[in-house]
Amino acid sequence: MNYKNYEDVRKGPGVRWKIEGHNGEVTGFQIDNLDTKPVEEATSKYEKTFILVRDILHQNESRCMDSEEDRLHCTQVITDALRGAGLFRAYDDV
Repeated sequence: MNYKNYEDVRKGPGVRWKIEGHNGEVTGFQIDNLDTKPVEEATSKYEKTFILVRDILHQNESRCMDSEEDRLHCTQVITDALRGAGLFRAYDDV
């Protein structure tokens, strides 16, 4: 398919999505409960990744994303957690 624009926006327990194509726009809302679902209940790598990142950001909520040092810290913690969860190996080729 050839889409002009695709957008997901998280709204609590679900995601509002919008696809714009040549024939117009289609929107919807899918509930996945990723706002509260524990990592043990993840059913895909996507869900596991979302939950791990969500939890790490919560643990680092005092960090300021306007600060490069804080952004880099969060990036390091997130990447290490994803590697530790087996979502990729540290030296996999791109």
